[in-house]
Amino acid sequence: MTKQDLNIFPADAIYLRDVIENLPVGVIIVDREGRVVWMNRWQEHISRVRREQILGSYFHEKWERLFQQGIMSEYWKMLENDTPFNIVVHDIYPQFYDERISAISRGVPLPEHDSFILLHDISSEMQADKKGLERLTRKHEEQTAFLTNLIDSSPNIVITTDEKGRIQSVNRTGETKLECGREQLAGREIGFIFHEGDRRDHLVTASETGRIVEVRCLRRSGGSFPARVQVRDIRDPEGRVQAVLYIIADISREKAMEEKLALSEKLAIYSELMAGIAHQINNPMVGVANFSSLLLDRMDPDDPNREIAETIHEASGRCRTMLASMIKSLREPRSTFHRVDLGEVLGQAVKDLKRDRLTPSVVVSSEIPDGLPPVRGDAIQLLEVYRNLIDNAMEAMPDGGCLTTRALVDPEGRQVVVEICDTGVGIDRGRADCIFEPFFTTKGGAGRGLGLSFAFRVIENHAGRIDVRPADPHGSVFTVALPIMEGWLNEP
Repeated sequence: MTKQDLNIFPADAIYLRDVIENLPVGVIIVDREGRVVWMNRWQEHISRVRREQILGSYFHEKWERLFQQGIMSEYWKMLENDTPFNIVVHDIYPQFYDERISAISRGVPLPEHDSFILLHDISSEMQADKKGLERLTRKHEEQTAFLTNLIDSSPNIVITTDEKGRIQSVNRTGETKLECGREQLAGREIGFIFHEGDRRDHLVTASETGRIVEVRCLRRSGGSFPARVQVRDIRDPEGRVQAVLYIIADISREKAMEEKLALSEKLAIYSELMAGIAHQINNPMVGVANFSSLLLDRMDPDDPNREIAETIHEASGRCRTMLASMIKSLREPRSTFHRVDLGEVLGQAVKDLKRDRLTPSVVVSSEIPDGLPPVRGDAIQLLEVYRNLIDNAMEAMPDGGCLTTRALVDPEGRQVVVEICDTGVGIDRGRADCIFEPFFTTKGGAGRGLGLSFAFRVIENHAGRIDVRPADPHGSVFTVALPIMEGWLNEP
């Protein structure tokens, strides 16, 4: 460039000032102490303040808000060490208005004039890009949250592992079913949640073939539950395995229904057998009742054997009534149903216990409130159920203990619940599911395994529920729940 070329630019400083004044960039000049000595029009525009309010003031005082947000440390370094800076900031509040912005700030020392020039700009493109990125981030977070909630809401256990079988993620259902938190499961080998035999046999089959297999899953508390598991590889576009997906369905309820169906089939056969036996027993029992009645008619009132004959006659009558009810209930389950007060029935069962077989070593307590809602059923059958359960409790306490009978209404007001509790030897959890099966007994030669299966059949015919659980610290609790009779409150 020649000297003549340089002359096309005016030497007048006014021209240079006008150029800076009209630059589309904010310009502030400060002296060595940080006092504002000049500010251009664009700086007024982006700051939204007139220069007359700024000139002569200290920059750090007029823009105090920026310093409070901790973004002007580079400014102090420049004043102290003549170090230039160039920073980009996001989500800041400017000094003179409340609106989050993104900005570019530069500082350069002017050593010949013992001052500094500050350049500022609010980038609309950068602001737009940032807002777009924020929108994409929010959308991604929303989609991630939706998918997480979707997986967490699944009734199945959903687990992902890496290609080596180490657990990466587990949904909320998995935490609940396995009784183990995500933090405790993360990084562990997937096989530890399955029964040892299933790890070796079924999981390999499921992984290699993709077939659904049945396994047993282990709970942290030590229990287990039956499940169906399906295994799928998750691959990237190149076909490499990124993760392995395990979908595990708890089939406890399904298995319980299958077992209940199998039990019902057994009980149906048992019912036919019992009905036939009852019919055969009833015939000679008629003779016992008739002959005992005839014997009583021929005895003098003061005959010393009369009490024995009366006992025989009363017992035979009870047997005939029970057998007739049993035969009818087994063949026509609901034909003998009517209004029943369970408080009276349970009370009678306790009276029979105290009369017939109570020993001094057993303490009996009853919690039977007055005014229990009635149920619809057969009082004779239900009395036999409670007698069987009480007999079972007594046999579990050969060395004595406590027998408690209680009746109450469930919290929802739909059932009358009777509990018969003992402090005897208790029952193994693993055998609780078998206790109601015909001919199952834990008493060796002392029992035939028919009393509890009869009780189960009767309660099932009454649309009720019967179950057993261990008592604390020892013993058993039998629970019988029967639906309250509909419309009983409207009875006169």
